[in-house]
Amino acid sequence: MEESRGIVFKGNSEGLIIVIPEGYTPDRIMNEMEAKVSAASRFFKGARIKVAYRGAQLSEEDEARLRAILDEKSGAVVESFSREEEGGQPPKTADEPTAPGAGIRRFFSGDANEDSCKFIRSTIRGGTRIEYDGSIVVMGDVNPGGEIIASGNVIVLGTLRGMVHAGAGGNKDAFVYALSLKPTQIRIAEAIARRPDDLEDHVLSPEIATARDGLIIVEPA
Repeated sequence: MEESRGIVFKGNSEGLIIVIPEGYTPDRIMNEMEAKVSAASRFFKGARIKVAYRGAQLSEEDEARLRAILDEKSGAVVESFSREEEGGQPPKTADEPTAPGAGIRRFFSGDANEDSCKFIRSTIRGGTRIEYDGSIVVMGDVNPGGEIIASGNVIVLGTLRGMVHAGAGGNKDAFVYALSLKPTQIRIAEAIARRPDDLEDHVLSPEIATARDGLIIVEPA
C-alpha cells in the first residue's frame, strides 16, 4: 500500500471500506478523514451504509472518533462500523441485507433519475472497454487505456486515469465523479476535454465534472 495515495474509500456490496495507510498518526487520520468525508458528503447524504476499515490499527477511542466524523460529516446513516476481519470480510450483523449489492445500491440511488446502474467491483485495466445504457459505478480505479462509456453518470471510487464518456446518448446533465479525477480524455454528451499536461499526479481530491455551455467544468465534489 502506498502512503502517497492517502486514505482511500472503496465501495463494496454493503457500503464502504476505508483503507488507512500504515504509519498514519491518529490526528492525521482524523484530519484527512474529515476533509474527505466532507468533500464527498453529497454522495453519502441520505444513504444507509455499513462501514469497515483496514490498514492501520486503531484504538477503541480512535475508532469512536472516526465513527463520530462519519456520523457528523457524511450525512449518511452509518448502520455499523468495524475493523475488517482477516480475509477481507467485515463482521456480519443481524440486520445485514439479504440482497447482494443492496447497501451500495441505496448509497448511489438517492434522488438520481437514472433507470439503471451497473456496478463494477474491480479495477478497469488498460485495454478494457465498458459500455452501458445507464449509469456506471466503478469500485476501484480506471487505469490508463481503460474506457468507460455510459448514457448516464460515471462514478469512480478510486483514481480515474483512463477515458470516460458520460451522457453518451446526449444527456448534457450527466456528470463524472471520482475520488481522484485524472482522465486522459473526458466527455459529457458532446463536450470533450483532455487532461492538462501539468496536472499534479500526487493530488488526491474528490472532484465532479459537468458540462456547461459546451464546456466541461471540473469542481471539488
